[in-house]
Amino acid sequence: MFLDKTPLILIALAVLACTTPARAETAPVPTVAVETVPRYSVTWPSSWGAVDVYASLSPTEAGMVSVRKNMAGSSIQMISPFPGTHRVYFFVKPVAGGAGIWVSNRLLPLDGVANFRDMGGYETADHHRVRWGQFYRSAAPGGLTPADYALVDTLGIRSVTDLRTQAEQQKAPTHWQGQSPAFYPSAKTSLPPDMTDRTRLATMTDTQAKALMEGFYATMPTYYAPELKALFTRLLARQTPTLTHCTAGKDRTGFASALILSALGVPEQAILSDYAMSGDLLRAHMTPSFRAAMADHKNGGAMAASPAMTAMLNSDPDYLSAAFASIRQHYGSVDAYLEKELGVGPEQRATLRKLYLD
Repeated sequence: MFLDKTPLILIALAVLACTTPARAETAPVPTVAVETVPRYSVTWPSSWGAVDVYASLSPTEAGMVSVRKNMAGSSIQMISPFPGTHRVYFFVKPVAGGAGIWVSNRLLPLDGVANFRDMGGYETADHHRVRWGQFYRSAAPGGLTPADYALVDTLGIRSVTDLRTQAEQQKAPTHWQGQSPAFYPSAKTSLPPDMTDRTRLATMTDTQAKALMEGFYATMPTYYAPELKALFTRLLARQTPTLTHCTAGKDRTGFASALILSALGVPEQAILSDYAMSGDLLRAHMTPSFRAAMADHKNGGAMAASPAMTAMLNSDPDYLSAAFASIRQHYGSVDAYLEKELGVGPEQRATLRKLYLD
């Protein structure tokens, strides 16, 4: 049975609502929360006036059904109009005119894995939006329960990028149930030595831990370039929907997700805000498998032994900013890095935006 994850979803929505992109939203946008599957709550700006609300099993007009017409107020609670366990997307359109917007719940209500969320819905600098249901990110999915798979199997995930080390993969393997996607595990045997030095980690202060994390992020653009280049090759080949994960779904996954959003044209401040969700979501949903992974020094989770674990579990935007700063120092810009290291030049970025933006 699905647990009530409303508080977790509201955390994600609150962070999203507070996002202040480099080029601000032209107006507030609707949001969706899952109360308990299949009960949804859809909210929209009161300034929109009356709205028409539609639902679909994909963020397209195909199969779209009307839920409410000329709905006054600014929110509605409803049961999914579709039988069975599915993710539902909603199209909210002002009756008075103006473009409607597709919305869905960013955080998926899963029991066995933390921080499983959709990267869709973000506005780009030129006012397009990242398509929902294409890019998922999460902590290691090995703890997914049969009930979780009832929902995950409806997402149509075609590829899974596992950024964990081989030791992490062996310690917590993923036994996918249902229709299995293609798996692309990292071939790395370990994290950089300073990230797994148990003696050093055990004596670190919070300040030292933060400096360590910023240093690790600064190395990611080159250290994970092979995995990231392969990931973008898959995106260009439309091997989507896709799931990217590591152990916590925060650091390696956070950097990979940031690059995807950047390549699609999402402003950096919005990317930093998306990244910042992970710490709260992880603390709110410490699954047994994640606790075990973080406590085992053999799999890259040696940081759990340190008094500075709080700092290291944080998704401090300064960490991701350190990666961006390193990119600019060595390449001049994120776009130049994408082109030189990952093979994602102007033509490839244009293709990605054609494929994955509304």
